[in-house]
Amino acid sequence: MGISKSEAASALADIESTAGRGRLLKGYQIGGPILMAWGAVWALGYCAMGLLAPDRWGVSWLVLDAIGVAATILLSRRGKREVAAGARAANGWKTAAGAFAILAFVAATYAVFRPTSVEPAIVFPGLVTGLVYAGVGVAFAPRYLWIGAAVSAASLVGWFFFQPWLAFWMAAVGGGGLFVGGLWLRRA
Repeated sequence: MGISKSEAASALADIESTAGRGRLLKGYQIGGPILMAWGAVWALGYCAMGLLAPDRWGVSWLVLDAIGVAATILLSRRGKREVAAGARAANGWKTAAGAFAILAFVAATYAVFRPTSVEPAIVFPGLVTGLVYAGVGVAFAPRYLWIGAAVSAASLVGWFFFQPWLAFWMAAVGGGGLFVGGLWLRRA
């Protein structure tokens, strides 16, 4: 008794679906600690914004972003063994190009709209980050959609209700939200 073509096709589709789910879960497990690291960077960066004069914010974020990038590189090496070298190189280039495009967009937005107070400069990165994570969630990994929605919503709540404490609000809900989101991804 043999297997029919439709049964074979169904079995292959099930195998591919299971393999895809496994790759998604592995990606969540690798991405979780990276998101947690960036949550810590955000918490420290926004606390610095709440405590330091605005002319010192750039240096604070430069140091913290360098630490975040280094942490991302170190933590992403954990998943290197599971990813083929060609795919890794293609994804590295795409990630760098995407990050550059986002940074260019943020810089252009600040140049065009020139915030007249510090509050828009504080909340805008949270909105952009929420949008980016939501886009990743829609396109590739659904849990990122929820993380992006939470970061955006929390940023707006801070903007409308907690402006006097906006930097500390963003430290708590932006940094804390990314950290908790990372825990959620890691446990997937």
